[in-house]
Amino acid sequence: MPSLVIPYGTSTPLPGGPAVTIDTGAHDPLRLNDGPYSYDDGTQGPGPTAAERLDFLREHLTELCDLWAKRPRQFVALYFQMIERVMERDRAAIGDRTRRLGGLFSPADYAFSALRPLPRAHLNTVRVDFAFWTGEAVIAVDITGDDARSPAWQARRDALAAARAQPLEIPSATIARADPAALEALLPPEFTAFWQGEALPSSPFKASGLDTVSAAPDF
Repeated sequence: MPSLVIPYGTSTPLPGGPAVTIDTGAHDPLRLNDGPYSYDDGTQGPGPTAAERLDFLREHLTELCDLWAKRPRQFVALYFQMIERVMERDRAAIGDRTRRLGGLFSPADYAFSALRPLPRAHLNTVRVDFAFWTGEAVIAVDITGDDARSPAWQARRDALAAARAQPLEIPSATIARADPAALEALLPPEFTAFWQGEALPSSPFKASGLDTVSAAPDF
């Protein structure tokens, strides 16, 4: 089956560094509940509640951004706020689904079905602020200013096209507004319909450990 390897979390790809391997033929989105995650030694593990585990993932993904890259770090926070916004807006429908599952899950568990951002992702020769895999395409997200469309900009677009990635530019001003509704309006529908695509929710964390993860549902 065809596969796609995306290094991420570093300025340049490093041997043995963070990377995900995606089976593109399976057409499965890369979600927050997909592992593996790699944590530095000494990192505190996630708490027992869904909210605490989401906070843990948010902080982990933030740390994978460049230390001095203010807007990408703000994007991570805003993206998780958008997840909360979707969960609140669709609370009734999500609750109906979890009740049909016999109480095995809580509605909050579906938050882990959101698409997983890969900070500082490397797509062939191009580094982007974030990459997402929707199950059908790579979305390459860059946070941009008001720069003119220069030849270097076009060359970058051409390189992303060669990597079969769909470029998506998010204005820096949108991130600065810290409005999750504004971010949602710029993202493709797959980003907000995440819970509808999963019959069963899952967490990336095993119940038996704080520093290990599982790509399978932990029930």
